[in-house]
Amino acid sequence: MLVATAGHVDHGKTSVVKHLSGVDTDSLEEERRRGLTINLGYAYLHADADTSVGFIDVPGHSRFINTMIAGVSGIDLALIVVAADEGPMPQTMEHLDVLRLLGIGQYAIVITHIDRVERPRVVQVTEALQSAMGMQWPVFQVNNIDGSGVDDLKSYLLQMAVEQSAKSREGYFRLSIDRSFLLNGIGLVATGTAMSGSVSEGDKLFLLPGHREVRVRAIHSQNQKSATGQAGQRCALQLAGIERSQINRGDWLHASAQTQVSNRLDVRLEMSDRLSFKVRHLCPVKLYIGAKLQPAKLYLLERQTEGNLLEAGSRVLAQLIIDSPISCCRGDRFILRDSSESTTLGGGIVLDPHAGYSPKLSDKGKNYLLAMELPTPQETLQKLLIDQQQTVNLSQFKQACNLQDVDLAAVLQQADLLDKTKAFSLRGQEYLVAKQYWENAEKVMVDAVQGWHKENPAAEGIQSGALLAGLLPVTDKSLYWRVLDNLVERAVLSRSNGCISLEGFRSQRSAEERHHWQLIEEALSHYSHQIPTLADLQNDLLLDDKTVEGVLQRAVVDGRVFRLGAKRFVLFQQLSRFAQGVNQFAIAKPRFSVVDIKNHLQLGRNSSVELLEYFDLIGFTRRHGQSRAVLDATLPDRIFTMK
Repeated sequence: MLVATAGHVDHGKTSVVKHLSGVDTDSLEEERRRGLTINLGYAYLHADADTSVGFIDVPGHSRFINTMIAGVSGIDLALIVVAADEGPMPQTMEHLDVLRLLGIGQYAIVITHIDRVERPRVVQVTEALQSAMGMQWPVFQVNNIDGSGVDDLKSYLLQMAVEQSAKSREGYFRLSIDRSFLLNGIGLVATGTAMSGSVSEGDKLFLLPGHREVRVRAIHSQNQKSATGQAGQRCALQLAGIERSQINRGDWLHASAQTQVSNRLDVRLEMSDRLSFKVRHLCPVKLYIGAKLQPAKLYLLERQTEGNLLEAGSRVLAQLIIDSPISCCRGDRFILRDSSESTTLGGGIVLDPHAGYSPKLSDKGKNYLLAMELPTPQETLQKLLIDQQQTVNLSQFKQACNLQDVDLAAVLQQADLLDKTKAFSLRGQEYLVAKQYWENAEKVMVDAVQGWHKENPAAEGIQSGALLAGLLPVTDKSLYWRVLDNLVERAVLSRSNGCISLEGFRSQRSAEERHHWQLIEEALSHYSHQIPTLADLQNDLLLDDKTVEGVLQRAVVDGRVFRLGAKRFVLFQQLSRFAQGVNQFAIAKPRFSVVDIKNHLQLGRNSSVELLEYFDLIGFTRRHGQSRAVLDATLPDRIFTMK
């Protein structure tokens, strides 16, 4: 069991830990000289091989609240230490606020310095503290001079440690580093509280956010040499393969090589009840998560309905936009303070650790976050898949919840979802969807193609992007592409030149129109250094101008040709080739200009401008000032598939 002290400076926290463990956690010369805890201190109380209590002694001075926050993440119980002669003080209340916002649910009250006051004063202080905490927690009265009262506290803590539920070893091993140092004859050591999983000597871990690979040479768990370390324990890991200068406080050691980092987190945020001012949308904040301190901005997802200001006690969905990427998981707790680090604003829980830009929170997006807020992955998947009929990206879900494959299999079985869902893969990602949702998507898609044929009998089919646009309100994009592929594989639908049709469908264009289109298609295919305009084609062909314009308009509707801007036309096959050329160029130069693409594709400038504007429009590229970057390299293969 891990226990942290909390309370005002000079109220005897370090003295209590010393009486309990025999260890003076003020190890720095400055701490001993000033009689003031500055850094986190650690001590251990061992009852037997299976029962131990780890103590984290935190600073009580307001200047070191950042260090206090780093120390109390992941603890099981907090010792609220209050001096009988002074009673609850400002830092006592701020520490209580931080502990509550971090979700700490177990406390013991320790009244110190009882030798300095009369008995009625001890009772008065105890009642004041219990009133402030709102619950009747056990109270222990301690004399810091002779240690009287400590034995009762020690017995209580050891009994709580015996009764403490064993931490689950599910998930990948995760540890937020709060200290790292070099020891003579040993090497580099990193310490922290293991948040999940287990680690053994010789294991390979990854230091995040830099994804540097390290090896665990040796382990001290709960201050004892051990072959393993596991969730809920203080661990000191001797590391190989990395330099001391490459580790920062708050970095994570993680057992999964696939874990991604992010600079956007969707969270459930609760503002402090003690807040004396309102907090504005997009205000700068300081984020404390694990042992990490990071500047961030507070983005209010519900501002359209809840407003741009938060007051004390508000509880909202929000997004944290962080200055640099961090690692975290669904369920991790955090604290927010103002940008000057002088006031605790609030705290909460991470819902989506890999959030995207969200200018407006849709109903679907809100429902997703509400599902992610449920207590267990089983409940979350049940809500998303069955109740909300959403497609779940299992690859992302496993990362968000820190689940290994065996953990996910157990979750699906416990939630009774194996027979109710269908798994599929797309572009290297695993997905899960309710069988009913899949079947509905198939029916809606086939009905949409049938309706298109009825309204456009002369067209060869509907362009795949147009079909997707029409189905998006009722069909998820990832599900759309996989269902489409499946229907084509089963010969229910046919795909040719980017157009989707019912298998066996034949367009009803007249022989004359087919002949006119053949002439126009041949003329379009001859252009290699520019994308022709309507006027160019009318000049090239021995056809009436209105005939050329009419055939082209119908070809645009059919998806046989694409219109760029107001007047340029490009064949489907040519557009596919141009997109492939942009993708190839972007590999060597991720940020490129119009001139770069003009030279690479050997097109005219105007043609290049309108081509890139079209690629921006469909989400293939994105403009950044005078340059562009590929946004979705796989999109051309989906939209411009020939077969």
